Amino acid sequence: MRFRLLGAVAADGADGALQLGPEKRRSLLALLLLRRDRAVSVAQLIEALWADEPPANARTVVQGHVSRLRALLAGAGAEGYGVRLATAGDAYVLQLPEGLLDVERFDALVAAARVEQRSTEVVGTLEQALGLWRGPALTGTVASTPLEAWRQTLEENRLAAVEALADHLQRLGEPARAAELLRAETVAHPLRESLVSALMLALVRAGRQSDAIDWYHRTREALADRLGVDPGRALNAAYERILRGENGRTEPDAGAVTAPAAAPVPDPAPVPDAAGRARSAPRTPVRTGTEAPAEDAEDAASSAGPVASAGSAPSAARSSAPSAAVDLLPRAPRGFYGRVTELAALGDALRTGPDGAIALVTGPAGVGKTALVLDWAHRHGGGFPDGVLFADLGGFSDRPDRELGDVLAEFLVALGTDPADLPPTLAGRAALYRRATTGLRLLVVVDNARESEQVRPLLPAGSDSAALVTSRYRMLGLVASELARPVPLSVLRPEESAALLSRVLGPARIAAEPEAARELADLCDGLPLALRVAAAKAAADPRRGLAAVAEQLRHEQHRLSQLAAEEISVTSALRISHEQLPPTAARLFRALGLHPGPMVDAHTAAALADLEHRDAAEALEQLAATHLVTETGAEQYTLHDLVWLYARQLAAETGRSEQRAARTRLADQYLHTGLAAALCAEPASRPCCEPPADSRRPRSVPEFDAAEDALQWLGAHRETLAEVIATTGPERAWRLVLTQWPLILRRVRDGWVPQLQLALEATVETGDVDGESQVRALLGWVLVSNRRLHEAAACLGPAAELAARAGNQVGRAIALVNLAAVHSELAEHATAGAGLDRALEIALAADHPHTVALARQHLARHQLVVGRPRQALDHALHGLALCTGERPDPRRVLLHGAAGEALSGLGRHAEARTRLGAALTEAERIGHDEATADVLRALARAEDAAGEARTAAAHRRRADLLSPV
Repeated sequence: MRFRLLGAVAADGADGALQLGPEKRRSLLALLLLRRDRAVSVAQLIEALWADEPPANARTVVQGHVSRLRALLAGAGAEGYGVRLATAGDAYVLQLPEGLLDVERFDALVAAARVEQRSTEVVGTLEQALGLWRGPALTGTVASTPLEAWRQTLEENRLAAVEALADHLQRLGEPARAAELLRAETVAHPLRESLVSALMLALVRAGRQSDAIDWYHRTREALADRLGVDPGRALNAAYERILRGENGRTEPDAGAVTAPAAAPVPDPAPVPDAAGRARSAPRTPVRTGTEAPAEDAEDAASSAGPVASAGSAPSAARSSAPSAAVDLLPRAPRGFYGRVTELAALGDALRTGPDGAIALVTGPAGVGKTALVLDWAHRHGGGFPDGVLFADLGGFSDRPDRELGDVLAEFLVALGTDPADLPPTLAGRAALYRRATTGLRLLVVVDNARESEQVRPLLPAGSDSAALVTSRYRMLGLVASELARPVPLSVLRPEESAALLSRVLGPARIAAEPEAARELADLCDGLPLALRVAAAKAAADPRRGLAAVAEQLRHEQHRLSQLAAEEISVTSALRISHEQLPPTAARLFRALGLHPGPMVDAHTAAALADLEHRDAAEALEQLAATHLVTETGAEQYTLHDLVWLYARQLAAETGRSEQRAARTRLADQYLHTGLAAALCAEPASRPCCEPPADSRRPRSVPEFDAAEDALQWLGAHRETLAEVIATTGPERAWRLVLTQWPLILRRVRDGWVPQLQLALEATVETGDVDGESQVRALLGWVLVSNRRLHEAAACLGPAAELAARAGNQVGRAIALVNLAAVHSELAEHATAGAGLDRALEIALAADHPHTVALARQHLARHQLVVGRPRQALDHALHGLALCTGERPDPRRVLLHGAAGEALSGLGRHAEARTRLGAALTEAERIGHDEATADVLRALARAEDAAGEARTAAAHRRRADLLSPV
């Protein structure tokens, strides 16, 4: 299976290209692929699928496209390739193994070219990478803001690869070929000055100086006409070189490839030496022996060049300034890799303004905060002529926090203050530090801070300096009072994780066991600290394969204990974060270990920890502040896999009775919430069940304002509910399954049979006759819809009698309707008609309009099948009279459709179009592609009957786009 985004969005299965359908479904797939292996919220999908204001039913439309995409992938055997579209709370995750996406292959080839030393090999690799492009990226998707941003990013990466290819062609002595390549891109991107500069120099080297000068003047005029600006430094420099007769010929086979989105690093600002001559800013090291803390060290090298450093103006002359720039930085992290976006964000945050600049790097334990800031500081420290200061405050370690007075003393001495002149008090040292840093151009790195008050005294004075701060806390006080720019850091992507392992262990070991390496990266879930420890274990014993290391980590109960190397471990990093929590937050964190999935909200958290909703919400905020949970929406959170595993270990240390009580509270929470959701989704229906006698009403239950909200909740919690159902007792299990019935009926082909069979077994075990009848009715309908007709007949056979024994006449009528559907599919029309007549009679006697409308809907379809359009019309119109209300209703779609087909059969074509048009409008409001396609096909048949073949063909074409037959 392959997926393509570099050109038209496409997917190929074993049997050829998949019919992806309309533009919005292609856009949805594109965004999930671009964010592969990461949760994409429904809100993000809505933003990407509509260029303008989304409609009121946008959420339902998204869910419909997801359901159809799931069916397409399942039909193509996607799971056999390791491809899975999963639900993660109010979000979706497209799980995709490496190598199946052309964007990923392009990035891998460019990365391989970057480390290749021979230009011949680089050219071949880059040509192979660019050969993956089949046109503009993301063709066939919506022109929305998020997708346009991705389109530009992908195009930028392609152009960077083109420029690198041209550079290496010239290294090989082929400037004419490079010029030809660059000219085509320059025509398409006439204002991209780096392209024009490269083209000018290639033309000169190919002996075409006049053409090169012509391109300069052409671009200069275009920049003035379109943007009102003059050419930039690079373009002017290329022009001046040409005028001076310099061709700037590149040394052959230099090897390095310019990375996509890389920006040049300005030279350090010149400062005068003792004789008054300009010289580069010195970097005389003044070391303290401090090393980067291993806990946060992320062992990976940036895949993009460094971002532009903060300005380069020289500092004002000061008699008290040190004779050489101070440098307290620890060594640079070895082999730093990736983090292109975050490095760029640091560059943006640290462009000094009128008040200086502060970047605040936050993230969970072991994610690589220290490594990121050290890498940036080593790359860009030269842009700060007066030097770089560094202090590790030790806020998240077993050792005590460093005293601020000691840190200020170290800074002042490094800046030239005599130790004998240091003030004795913290306030005095802070005041002297402010005076000493005024007018200097310094970079100050403050690592492992716990609170804003620790950081403020260490911030340099003046507008020409910058500060880098790292913390596990969000430190909103620093953001509010000091205008710090947050740069959040999350776990590595799968390809970055694999690259980190490769750099530690070497490409040969990865190539020898690629599947084991991939599993190792998955088990560490992108946490750099975990990846480094796992790699260290593998490197320590080369005779032991990667599969053996992965086998040790595969067992959840031992994984955290295995992710330890001497004093460095994931558990110790998480333990420190947990120990520093307030009591209620610590109690909630332990309780989260009993939750069956990593997605949690304030209501379920309150149930688990037996807290009031307000207290649970506040505790979750505290957990989010220290990055033990990640906020994904309003009162919605997720836990990183290893954090969740640590919480489960803590939960396992509590007593068994406490664990059972928490799980029972959680099941009751979901049961009461599910009942509320079902009632909101189908307000005309009666509750599917009552909670068991020993059920405890939760302290808080979410309120649903609209049917879409209720259905969204059911869909978002489907996988978690399945886990709760599998681990709770039978009394609650079958009830929890039934509460999902509104969602089941809307996604009837979405794999519900195993869960419904479990519910049926639970009703039999508990002896609940009414529950058994309802589960049989629902399971039978799902089996009918999945064309498992004989199984459906066996399941539905006893359902009506069981409902009658329980005194549930509405359930009895529904069971008869569903059984009639089986008989109809088996062409047993007389039996089907008799069953439907009996169902209608029972529903009328029970005075239940919702079920009466259901019976009439099926009777209308039955009468159409047996060739009685007049009777069909009568049933459809009577059913519509019962389906009042303003919100979209799937039953109205079916009743309008049946009425339209009956009218067409009676030759009343104008009325048929009107009815079918009403059905189409209702289906489009709901946002269900398959229902819309069914109505369009009915319209096509009606137009054929009216002699309008062209209109009929147009309807069929549109139907096939929505739901290919």
